Amino acid sequence: MNMDKVVCNCLSVTIGKIKDAIDSGAGTVEEVQDITGAGTVCGACLDDVKRVVEELLAEKS
Repeated sequence: MNMDKVVCNCLSVTIGKIKDAIDSGAGTVEEVQDITGAGTVCGACLDDVKRVVEELLAEKS
């Protein structure tokens, strides 16, 4: 997975930033959103954010 890939264009949130949020203890999409803001502006990326969070959480467990 490319950690530099931007998932949320509105806030320039990358996969790496989402991974950092999960590594810091976020365990849900909502917690990742609280930390990164991803998917909270226009919502167009929400499906991608959810997919990335689910994949990263699956890798972690």
